[in-house]
Formats: sequence, structure tokens, C-alpha cells
Amino acid sequence: MQSEAKDYDSWNEVKKKLQLGNDFPDRFPKEGEVWISSVGKNLGFEQNGIGNAFSRPVLVVKKFNNKMFWCIPLSTKQKPFDFYFNFADPDGLNVSGILAQLRLFSIKRLQRKLYTLDSDIFREIKTRLKDLLS
Repeated sequence: MQSEAKDYDSWNEVKKKLQLGNDFPDRFPKEGEVWISSVGKNLGFEQNGIGNAFSRPVLVVKKFNNKMFWCIPLSTKQKPFDFYFNFADPDGLNVSGILAQLRLFSIKRLQRKLYTLDSDIFREIKTRLKDLLS
């Protein structure tokens, strides 16, 4: 339990630095792109980031402006649930989009672009997400 509390303290320090950072005018995520993003140390079964920046890949699902977007966290663990979308990334690695964990992110969380998802796969993900939300 002490170790977990330390993780939250560490994430809080990272989060403060992210908030104080600039607005990254060089980062313009587009829908369908996968970025490494500081998602943080989260609660319960929510996907956590790993490493010093508490990062993991996320898929940009809907861009609202140059500062905010919806994304879903990605995992290398594929599961046969309705709220997981399993696919292979451009390198052929198994990936899963966790549709149930759709959330709003600030551009301040973004670190670097990894790749752009195939348009057919992205269209399938959006369809599954719409079905899940209805």
C-alpha cells in the first residue's frame, strides 16, 4: 500500500510539470493517430501509464480543437470483450483499444506520435464505439 501511495505522489509531480509546460504548438494530433501520452496513475481497473512519465499509447478518436481530444488507451493484451477492439498495429503487433475507457485529454499529455492507424480499422473502431455508447 505504501508503494502505491508513492506512485500517486510521483504521478502528481509529473502532472504538475505537465500543467506548467507550454501548450506545445508543434503537436497537432489528428483523428486516427496513435500517440504516447502521459495517462497517469489511475484508480481501480483504469489503464495506468508506465515508466517515469506514466505513459502509454492512446488512439485519438475525436479532436475538438488544437488543445483537447477524446482518446482511448491501447494495450498489448487482447481480450474477447465487447468493449475491447483487437487489431494489429503497423508492425504486426497485437494491440487492443479499450473502448470503455474513452476519455478527454489535453494536448499537454502528448509526448510523441507513433503511427497513423489504417483508415478501415479506425472506421471499425468508431463504429464499435458508437454501438457501445448507444
